[in-house]
Amino acid sequence: MRLNPRYLVVFCVVAELRSLSRAAEVLHLSQPAVSKTLKALEDAVRQPLYERTPQGITLTEAGKALLPYACAVSRSLAQATRFIEERRHQRIPSLEVGLAWSLIPRYLAALIGWAETQQGRCELQLKNGTTLELIEQVYQRDLDAALVLGGTDALPEPLLARRLTSDEMVLVVAPSHPWARLGGVALGQLEGMTLLVPQRNSRLRLRLEQFLERHGIVPARLLECGSLYGVKAAAAAGLGVGLASRSFVEPEQKAGLLRLLFIEDAGFSLGVHWISYPDSSVDFATRELLGLLWRSLGTAPDLVGA
Repeated sequence: MRLNPRYLVVFCVVAELRSLSRAAEVLHLSQPAVSKTLKALEDAVRQPLYERTPQGITLTEAGKALLPYACAVSRSLAQATRFIEERRHQRIPSLEVGLAWSLIPRYLAALIGWAETQQGRCELQLKNGTTLELIEQVYQRDLDAALVLGGTDALPEPLLARRLTSDEMVLVVAPSHPWARLGGVALGQLEGMTLLVPQRNSRLRLRLEQFLERHGIVPARLLECGSLYGVKAAAAAGLGVGLASRSFVEPEQKAGLLRLLFIEDAGFSLGVHWISYPDSSVDFATRELLGLLWRSLGTAPDLVGA
């Protein structure tokens, strides 16, 4: 029996997305065409491979058994197609990766350093944004992957979040601020203060607002400064108490431009996550970059659910 490999590719995508309509969008096919392809595959196997449920597509036992082979074929075809295209056009493959604003000081040098080692083999294109913006761009496949701070509670299926480490949230003030000599402040001291915060779609700001509400703390006002760079500039100018991730403001602390304050007994931190599609639909260069980041941190990541 000769089996059309395209049947297996379609089946793999449908199984991963658990939706015929979403699979049709990803594959640039009509939904009837996807259904027809699956029917042809079922006819070849002579067993039903999936069932429709209110929650989406559910694989039968036969479907679960076939899935690893189907996805292996899908990966091999994608890699072969990419190899042929690159050879045909002598084009350097491009890897588009998102990096959250808050993680630039911590990871930009490592990413650029990796790109330098890949000259002639892979071109790295970086794009910055907020966590929510970058997750959406990965979901829409405008980015291959993204390194973000927090955000796993808003992760759409079938995206995966791999936790690399965490970053502590701190307060920052100018050296002339009355709190500058303090190593930390009690949570209650934020009552009635002017807090400098990033834009509304920032995960950092959202976590702060939830944190304050949960503990009944009411600041005098939240002064929106646009980006985290705006928060740093406003804090350095003495306009209030800024909120930032520790790694983001450590360069200014070392330069004596800002003072860092820890919120005592708060345990206020966010996870650093690598966001991507499952490995079965991620190309080799993306997986290689992820492996580099794991090795540079000296730790293996934890898979985090949505």
